[in-house]
Amino acid sequence: MADSWSYPDGGGEEKDMQWPPAPPAYGYPDDERPPFVLIDPCAYFADRKNATTAVIDMEAGAPNLRGRLQVTFCAVAPPLVSYFCVHATHMDHTEFAVAPYILATETDGGLVLLCVPTVDPDYPTDHLRPRNCQYFVYDALARKLHQLPQPGFQHRLSQRSLAIMRKPNKSSKNTSNHVSLRPHVHGEAEAEADFVVAAQSYIFWGKESPHICIYDSAIKTWSNKPVVMGSSYPDHHLPSKTLAIGGINGTVAWVDLWHNIIFCDVLAKRPKLRYLKLPSEPRDRGFNPRSVRDIAVFGNTIKYVAMLLRPDDTSSSKVPSCRWMATAWSIDKSRHASAKDWRMVCKLDSTRIMVDAAGTAASFPTLSSLCGSLPTLSLQNDAIVYFLAKIDFSPRQRTAWVLAVDMKNETVEQVVEFPAERTYCVAEGYDASRISAYLQPAPGRKQIHKRPGVSLLKSPSKKHTGDVDAMVE
Repeated sequence: MADSWSYPDGGGEEKDMQWPPAPPAYGYPDDERPPFVLIDPCAYFADRKNATTAVIDMEAGAPNLRGRLQVTFCAVAPPLVSYFCVHATHMDHTEFAVAPYILATETDGGLVLLCVPTVDPDYPTDHLRPRNCQYFVYDALARKLHQLPQPGFQHRLSQRSLAIMRKPNKSSKNTSNHVSLRPHVHGEAEAEADFVVAAQSYIFWGKESPHICIYDSAIKTWSNKPVVMGSSYPDHHLPSKTLAIGGINGTVAWVDLWHNIIFCDVLAKRPKLRYLKLPSEPRDRGFNPRSVRDIAVFGNTIKYVAMLLRPDDTSSSKVPSCRWMATAWSIDKSRHASAKDWRMVCKLDSTRIMVDAAGTAASFPTLSSLCGSLPTLSLQNDAIVYFLAKIDFSPRQRTAWVLAVDMKNETVEQVVEFPAERTYCVAEGYDASRISAYLQPAPGRKQIHKRPGVSLLKSPSKKHTGDVDAMVE
């Protein structure tokens, strides 16, 4: 996720950019508390405060780590992209290798795992070393920050596989492997509940006795736990997204969006890995699969969406096509599920997308002339998928839009402008999270359930959609 922090190259429009960029004006202060958000994983450096603000006195442990760290979340309902701000009282932004970034959020809860990387004087500023990466956990319910001790070389881990979850209540009579890890009642018991952070070891595959690295907040230490590989483990697996499935054994799903899902009961005494192949064909072409695929958990169901860009590239046209196709799948979250249990929910061809319910063919510039990417499943268990649209995918193309597309009705519901000046690639602009449902609201504020944005049936507002004429030029 560190790549989300773009690097000015001294050419083009970057010369006139404020650096570091200022955060958006919306979402502050305490505008709303939506049930889920699309959130930019990369922080803004800004001294902003609202009801979500948490502070901590940082412990020494890395070069130049000192003073107080302040974290504030600014949430707004999709398709606008929420963000968070970080402020260090005794540190300048130049003392950070990159902006702090989100490593993981609790799948159905209020925990956020943050990485705060400091500059190593012996290495370039854009080079991240494990010993310079400090980990913090933001607890939305308690509005607290926890600094984790350095894992150290003996617990060297893979950042891409990190997951965070609250520990299940041992007194619970429900021993199902798929009960929620969080209590249903928000209160002090939940806010102060212990949590665990788990990840694959840095060298996991190819070892005779692989292990996982676990941090337990109850004892405030890291430990290693061996795992059983099981039979028929896959030849290819590189985690690109992690889900905390839950249950009494703390099941984690490591997802290689190109190939498969690996399930691991991280709280079991001797975790055994289980494997599930994804329904779409592998298309590993050397880029981040998150740019064209996504996965999410909804109760007892796992949903998955995959895009196929430019399916008509074989045409004789000299002009590259912006056409794309997307397919959504679902499967029950069962221990005995196999690849044959995936069910296709819907399939969408971008050339058939409507701009209204009357069936008018899509002719709006955001659909006919823009390239789509970064499919992101709505976390309200509906048919909405969010897509990032740009005129082209070149790093210098800073103008972008987020489209809320109803996959079943083949209709674009809303479109908003996305501040993409920091986004170098199209795989890390935002991700979906339920953290917003647990953020502390300002006094007198109520939870918001509607989706803000601009209907394509109305005149687009330049505030959120940008200049449509400029998009066509």
